Amino acid sequence: MKIKIRYIDGARLKRAIIASSARIGEMQDALNNMNVFPVPDADTGTNMALTMQSIVDSARECPFTSLAEVCHCISEGALSGARGNSGAILAQFFQGLAEGARGRARLSPEEFAQAVAVAAARAREALSNPREGTILTVMQDWSAFLKEQALGEEDFVRLFRDGLARAHESLADTPNKLQALRKAGVVDAGAQGFVHLLEGLSDFIDSGKIAAYRAGSHMVEKLRHFHFHKMDDEIRFRYCTECLVQGEKLDRHRLQAELLPLGDSLIVVGGGHKVRIHIHTNEPDAVFTLAASHGTLLQTKAEDMQKQYDEAARLAPKRPIALVTDSTCDMPAEWIEKYDIHVVPVMINVGERSFRDREEISAHDFYKILERGGERLTTSQPPVGFYTSLYEKLAEGYESILSIHISEALSGTIQGAYNGARQLAGKLKIEVVNSRTTSAALGLIVHEAARMIEAGLPLAEIKEKLAGVISRSRIFVAIPTLKYLVRSGRLRKTQGFFGTMLQIKPLISIDAEGRIVEAGKVIGRKRLAERSVELALAHARRLINPRFIVAHMLAPELAVSLRRILQQEFAEADIPILEASPALGLHVGVGAIAIAIMGDPLPE
Repeated sequence: MKIKIRYIDGARLKRAIIASSARIGEMQDALNNMNVFPVPDADTGTNMALTMQSIVDSARECPFTSLAEVCHCISEGALSGARGNSGAILAQFFQGLAEGARGRARLSPEEFAQAVAVAAARAREALSNPREGTILTVMQDWSAFLKEQALGEEDFVRLFRDGLARAHESLADTPNKLQALRKAGVVDAGAQGFVHLLEGLSDFIDSGKIAAYRAGSHMVEKLRHFHFHKMDDEIRFRYCTECLVQGEKLDRHRLQAELLPLGDSLIVVGGGHKVRIHIHTNEPDAVFTLAASHGTLLQTKAEDMQKQYDEAARLAPKRPIALVTDSTCDMPAEWIEKYDIHVVPVMINVGERSFRDREEISAHDFYKILERGGERLTTSQPPVGFYTSLYEKLAEGYESILSIHISEALSGTIQGAYNGARQLAGKLKIEVVNSRTTSAALGLIVHEAARMIEAGLPLAEIKEKLAGVISRSRIFVAIPTLKYLVRSGRLRKTQGFFGTMLQIKPLISIDAEGRIVEAGKVIGRKRLAERSVELALAHARRLINPRFIVAHMLAPELAVSLRRILQQEFAEADIPILEASPALGLHVGVGAIAIAIMGDPLPE
């Protein structure tokens, strides 16, 4: 039975910090490789390791055994040697810990939790624009857990072990709180570094030894899927600028206010006689001049993050296949994000103005304009330049491109893809696929291609399999009114008049050649909805594991109702509901609904 650790003093904290530094040092490269936020410049691990080394050096030189004195030495070392965004936050965390431990020779678990609460609060205060999903979130969650768990707790071993589990949970949740992480498929590097620090602390408190660590296989596997081309490569503020200022009665908050207009990612830590500044800026000299007006500059640094990013991107391995489609493709945004699908926007013309579909005008806004009437609405295919510029960018991070588009018989959109592929024929292999469909059916086909890419299938095999996927895909569109078909020129006015008089409601589909065909006619809206589901279910029964998407044009209640009917027979099916592409909705109109189906073939 292990002896309980009932208190933590200066000597214990000093050795625990050395253990934490060793842990971060071992994980330095892994942290660099997952560095995404605030800038993907591949240096978080290096900066945290250098910051921790400065802390360790100061701790080792500290002649005191009192916890308060050791905390003070650690905070001074952190302030003097802090590097980068996460290093500056760590420095302020240790400043807060020293504040919380002031005057104490040792701390009980409950007293330690209170000191950590001060540390987490001070770290958050140091940032001009704190963001959730970062190291700050994990610090706060760990602190809140300690504060609650420490009540009546007498053993630091148990407190640190359970607290570490909570920190791991918080770390795993960071991609749900920060889009940049979700897009890249990684957790926050700074937060991961802080968890490594806690792992070192917990292991030392538990074993009394400074262990050596290696990256776990799960970490290596996760980093294998991270690529710099998935990040936005525009860096607004180029230089990561830092300086240490020494003076009398330095006002951290005043410095923060004066520096804020010069950039972003501003962190001002310390106070009193010494302050460290971290900021991303295009004017490092202006930062140094302003800082010098408050005291004496002891250290200055301005690193070019654009060069760091470019070098990291150059060294990053290329992925095998990029997946491209156009904005007539209706699929959930989560799929686009998860599989890193690139979407070329169709042009939406409203009167004399043109908008990029889904980028400059939403489907919902389009349908509101269509419903209101009074403005001429048309769509046009993307310019060839949209394809060539996208393909050229993808060529930097991928070995080949699979580009899947709306039926060639319905639109000239795919012509831009063909032309773009010809222009880049010498740079990389680009396969352009005619889906022979559109809207939600195209979405199901693209999703299937994404899953095959994720599974590691080669491009030639994916293209071959897609022929079968396309042949098994169907879409049925229920059109409640003929006026939009008349307005778009797809139906003569006389046909529209008599059809409306007779309450005829058409159902359309797309044939094997990618052309619109009539799937049926019914009388009345209620029968129209029933018939669309009947056709969808009839096709689904001929498949294994059928997948569905329901797309609507300002008819969300009807979409939910039809999904409910589909799930009565296929209860396991997860059926997304989306607003349909304007390219389809322009012709079938407000109130229309589409059901797309695709699945695996029955055994022969």
